[in-house]
Amino acid sequence: MRISKARSVAFLAIAALATLAACDRGNGGTSADGEAKAVRIYEVPPAQLQSTESALSIVLSGSKTGSVSSSDGRLVVLAPASTQASIGKAIEELSKRPADSAPGGDGPVRLRFWLLEGSAKATPPDPRLAPLKPALDEASRGLGLQGYTLQGFTDVLTSPGKPFRSEASNINVAGKASPQASGVALSASIDAAQMSGGWSGSIHTDALLEPGQFLVLSSTAGTDGNMRLIVAQAQLPADKS
Repeated sequence: MRISKARSVAFLAIAALATLAACDRGNGGTSADGEAKAVRIYEVPPAQLQSTESALSIVLSGSKTGSVSSSDGRLVVLAPASTQASIGKAIEELSKRPADSAPGGDGPVRLRFWLLEGSAKATPPDPRLAPLKPALDEASRGLGLQGYTLQGFTDVLTSPGKPFRSEASNINVAGKASPQASGVALSASIDAAQMSGGWSGSIHTDALLEPGQFLVLSSTAGTDGNMRLIVAQAQLPADKS
């Protein structure tokens, strides 16, 4: 998998915004810790305006941290004041990408989804989950999990921006995925259930996936004390991961 430096920096900047956004769940003009929100206006080349607005909207509106809109060829961003520098950097990097270099173009997008059960007790490693190790290591640090069991898997090859549905015995996904300059914008509803019964759940997610990388979309605690995680990956035609 090859990722340009500009795209990597931009994606990391937006990912940093998502982390900051998690601390902000308040409504109105202040964040949860009392920090005031601020409005900033950013100049963006016309060819990159739509993709840049879409990438920032996924983070800001999806996390209820702020909002972004376009006016007279510029982006108007409402967000906590401390995040505006990162937003400006992300916009700068995204704006440097040529208009026709959005990853994947009109090629198909392959999406893969895993349903996992996570336990605080160590379990024998499952070789099928080896590629997911970086995402699971991060989940382990945040959730205190030690072992993972594969409960379900489904994948689908879809056209950019077109509705898709992927169904397996205990995980069903419906939505759409659109390649952007900064990654793949995924909007999907997911229904999942444990193979042995006793647990089921549904989520709707709006996420920005870096092609080839794995992202934990959700984690839900069960009555048995274990966690259920849904992990996703997007692959584009040029992606070799």
